[in-house]
Amino acid sequence: MENLVIRPATAADASHIKRLIHAAHLDPTSLKWENFLVAEIEGKLVGIGQIKRYPGCEELGSLVTLPQYRGQGVAHELISALEARAGRPLYLFCETKMQPFYQQFGYETISYWQLPAFLKLKFLLPLLLRVAGVRVSKMRKA
Repeated sequence: MENLVIRPATAADASHIKRLIHAAHLDPTSLKWENFLVAEIEGKLVGIGQIKRYPGCEELGSLVTLPQYRGQGVAHELISALEARAGRPLYLFCETKMQPFYQQFGYETISYWQLPAFLKLKFLLPLLLRVAGVRVSKMRKA
């Protein structure tokens, strides 16, 4: 996408990041602006994402693109830039309806038993969301 800039987040982006995460109803934990990359078009923040680092594993998370910029490659560019900063395997949790989107990047659906120990514990939050009607999938990119 023309005029799209992907850059590391700054402290000035922190409140905007938190607002986007809450508006998208995403996992509100581990929101350290230092872990985020942001996507800007002509100085306007249009997308965010982060790599969450945990003991023994990393997770792609907090990926949000403003609705009016979806379908224009913003998320693709963010994912590519985030993956370049992460090791493998790389894990993610997403709503089940988003599986096809992440599959195009090489992520595969995995079982609970294939998660690293730390993410097994973290998966308890998505189980609570499932009770609220949101189905969460576990995915991994080798």
